[in-house]
Amino acid sequence: MPAELGGGAATAEPGSFEQVLGPERGAAYRRFVEWSVGAGFMLAVVEIRRPAQREALAAATRAAVPSLCIARLATLDARSVRTLIEEVYPSPAEASVLMLTHLEESRDAARICAELNVHRDELARRFALPWVLVVHPAAALALQRYAPDFCDFAGLWLPEEPGEEAEPLLEQAVRSPPTTSGSTVRLSPDVTTTPSVLLSLAHEAAVLGHLDQAADLLAQYDMKHPDARAHDVRRMHMDGLLLRIRGHLAEALARLQAALDLGEPSGDRPMIAALLEEIAHIRMVQGDLIAASHLVRRALDLFEQVGDQRNRAASMYQLSTIELLLGKQAEALQLARESLKLSEGLGDQVGRSRSLHNLSLVERRMGNHAKARELLRESLMISDALGDWNGRFASLLQLATLASHEGDYAEARERLREALKLSEEMENALYRAVVLHELGTVAWLEGDHAEARESWRESLKLSEELGAKEVQAGSLVMLGQLAAGQGRLEHGLALVRAGVDILEELGASNLAEAKDILRRLESLSATDAPR
Repeated sequence: MPAELGGGAATAEPGSFEQVLGPERGAAYRRFVEWSVGAGFMLAVVEIRRPAQREALAAATRAAVPSLCIARLATLDARSVRTLIEEVYPSPAEASVLMLTHLEESRDAARICAELNVHRDELARRFALPWVLVVHPAAALALQRYAPDFCDFAGLWLPEEPGEEAEPLLEQAVRSPPTTSGSTVRLSPDVTTTPSVLLSLAHEAAVLGHLDQAADLLAQYDMKHPDARAHDVRRMHMDGLLLRIRGHLAEALARLQAALDLGEPSGDRPMIAALLEEIAHIRMVQGDLIAASHLVRRALDLFEQVGDQRNRAASMYQLSTIELLLGKQAEALQLARESLKLSEGLGDQVGRSRSLHNLSLVERRMGNHAKARELLRESLMISDALGDWNGRFASLLQLATLASHEGDYAEARERLREALKLSEEMENALYRAVVLHELGTVAWLEGDHAEARESWRESLKLSEELGAKEVQAGSLVMLGQLAAGQGRLEHGLALVRAGVDILEELGASNLAEAKDILRRLESLSATDAPR
């Protein structure tokens, strides 16, 4: 069923709405929910800037009412508002509250508002239950402009609280936006901020892992340019970037490839290079290292042609990671050092942090754990100072790996729990899958096979959904070893074979190790076979 329904108590858990909306707005919303259910059509408009806050309000409402229907206006396309609501609205007996969301992400917000205005009486009669319209403040302005009569229906309107506008992540951006190379800008917009700079600010927020703020900035941009997501390459690039960071790899790849197909005829070399880099990142996560290497080299060549040293350094540390995964330690070390030198010369702290992280990976592979830890801690300090959540996650994960290799499982668990919490705060399913795999490995090394199995299974489920093939293969191989060690040899063999098949398809650097595990299990199977 397409409707998003949820059973719950008649009233919300004390404090839940207040935690989402603040004391005054939360209390007002609570009264609306408690008094309006069963009373026919009533309308509340709630202005919410952050996507995570919007989802939290939906969850709290779902827990507070017998059943909640959610209609996402961004999915409307050419259909009418009535058609969309009918799809998610089963019957008056099965729905108690209708919530409409994502107006700000629609490609045609003005048309939707106009339709709500023209058909307000018909919609109120047809769907005679409480409506909650959750909108970004920028979309609320469009609603007032294009649907003034519909707005008159609102018995409750909760405007954005004073001071709730996007707070600065940093006093200055740590990387120059593409349109103003060499300059710095605030990451929070004001009334003078141009639409072009909104995209640059959104990019900076996404690079640091602050996806809520990036989505907020993009919502403001989209209200000014409602058609941009269909034909503007920079806007399409941002969609792909956010999807990639959230771990939706297949969707991200499709969006980025569409942007590349649209952008290549223009000859915009910096934009083409940026798209190639993002596609390469996805290929790397999927385990297709040869394709990733080819794409990054193309991007690096384009950045060199236009003299973009900052992004050239970024391409170098991405290529360094790929070369290391391919087992080319010398090449990886040289690239990481060149990237660090270039970032330091430019004063690019994000680039410096990432290059230090890459150097630590090379040092760990070479067995220099003390040096690797020193580099990681320096990288972590920079990430924390910048508010760079992506950088912090990467450093925590590698510090955990170092601790695990040295037998300090308590330290490894502590670092992984920090990383897991951060992945949840970022709502990054891919990060979560990676951490769960590592937590399973630590549990296995400690002899807790039940915990190891549970962690690997959850990691496997997530990685399969996301298309993160190398993570998926790793969990299959580990689950196979565990099953074989517990006497289920044939089941274990099947799991390991599936993992090896994926690694072979990818040409992964750890294929030889996985094949050794498979051969060992096959020899045990042959020994146990009846003669």
